[in-house]
Amino acid sequence: MCKSALPHWQQALVVRLEGALGRPLLDADLNCIVWNAVDQSLTVETHPLLRELRNHNLISNVFRSRKVGR
Repeated sequence: MCKSALPHWQQALVVRLEGALGRPLLDADLNCIVWNAVDQSLTVETHPLLRELRNHNLISNVFRSRKVGR
């Protein structure tokens, strides 16, 4: 799946995750992500991306959008 095909809120979260990792996400990385449209969040649930987050000492595997009014 191409990142540009994602809705805006998902693209914004991908950019935040890429910034935390210090590299662009690969298509294979997107297979490690579960999206929550209600909360507009992503959760990295599977390896190898989850392992990489832990190796970067990122204590959370959940990235939330910054909705207006929250």
